[in-house]
Amino acid sequence: MSSSKLAKWLPGREVRVRRLQRKLSQAAVGKFVKRTDQTVSKWEHGLKCPDVGQMWALAANLGMDDELRDYMIQIAENEHEQNFQADRRFNALCLSMAERTNRVILKWETNYIPGIAQTWAYHFHFVLPAADGTLEQANRGWTFKDERQTTLLCRADCPQVRLLISSYALDNLRYLSAADRDEQLARLHELDALPNWEIRIVDGPYPEGANSFDIYKPGGAEFGSPPFVYAEVWDASWCIEEPDRIARYDELWQFLWRKSIPLREFLND
Repeated sequence: MSSSKLAKWLPGREVRVRRLQRKLSQAAVGKFVKRTDQTVSKWEHGLKCPDVGQMWALAANLGMDDELRDYMIQIAENEHEQNFQADRRFNALCLSMAERTNRVILKWETNYIPGIAQTWAYHFHFVLPAADGTLEQANRGWTFKDERQTTLLCRADCPQVRLLISSYALDNLRYLSAADRDEQLARLHELDALPNWEIRIVDGPYPEGANSFDIYKPGGAEFGSPPFVYAEVWDASWCIEEPDRIARYDELWQFLWRKSIPLREFLND
């Protein structure tokens, strides 16, 4: 099996982002791990992945928190395996970075409003009770979602964002108060009105097994990720890199898109 391109891309992107935030040269970062600036350049361009020992040093010197550090180490330990499997929270860090760089972001959601389009009230009054999590987990989750939303909306290159949402997910808004429901619908309308966003609704049945997934493509972005599909179950998630599997998810996406209805049209019916 081919080695993982994502395992080379993601750590390098984290290194680059944090290096630039701290106004460090590649040579300065190289000194943290006794490597040259050429090695750091290879990391940042996704040509090579730091090893586990280097990742520990990079995390300590570039301000990575424990969660991100542990995720980066897990990637380094499994860099030769495609379709990286990890806890959903861990792989969400990969999605967050892809949303900072990639120019094509496609999401299909069966049960919930996608996180990048949720309101505070929806997160706390619907997602939290459904997940039966703690308030601390909910607060951390909302901070993460809010950061992802802000990052996407502040991007100057206007990435193409396409959201497919099942009518079932919209039906679930009835469990919110009228004010919370109206706020969430207004949020969807606001995003759908942006020139680079489009939200459509899949009304009625969809293919068996067509559970929620995301597709990320670089779309010509210089530092974009390799194409990948994100899929999850309750206790695990995967970033799928195999081209033939990505192609099958692309076909499913196109099928769902063709049978979908524009958000405004669906809500006006």
